[in-house]
Amino acid sequence: MAKQFISDIMSTQFPLITPDTEITEAIAQLEKFALFGAPVQDRNGKLVGFISEQQLLAPLLQSSYFCDGATQVGQLMRKDTLSVSKTTTVVDLATQMQQDKPKIYPVVDNDKVIAVVTRSQVLSALKENYLSCSTH
Repeated sequence: MAKQFISDIMSTQFPLITPDTEITEAIAQLEKFALFGAPVQDRNGKLVGFISEQQLLAPLLQSSYFCDGATQVGQLMRKDTLSVSKTTTVVDLATQMQQDKPKIYPVVDNDKVIAVVTRSQVLSALKENYLSCSTH
C-alpha cells in the first residue's frame, strides 16, 4: 500500500471566514461549501480559530427570536484549534481522529490555511486502500 498524504485528499476550496464575519454570512459560506464547520483566518490567512454550525446555532436562535443585533464569528469561535500539515499521512490523521473529535481539520502550511480535510475524505481514502488490499 502506497502511503497517502493529506495533500492527496484535501479540499483547497473552502469558506473564507474571518473573526469579523457576521454569523449569517458564515452560515451562507458553510452552506455554499457543504461543510458543518470551517477554519477562521485573519487577513493574512493565518489560522486563528474554528467555527461550527453547533456554535452558530444558539446565537442565531437568540438573535432571531429577540431580533437583536449582528453577532460576529470572533465572539463564538473556538481558539484552541487542531490542524494538520499537507505532509501528514492519512493513517496518522485517522488515528488522531479517533482520539480528537473534530470532523474537519484545517490544513496549514507556513502558518497559512491552505485547505481543509474532512473525516469523510479520510474514510474514503481508507476505504480505497482497504479495497486495493482485498484484490491482491
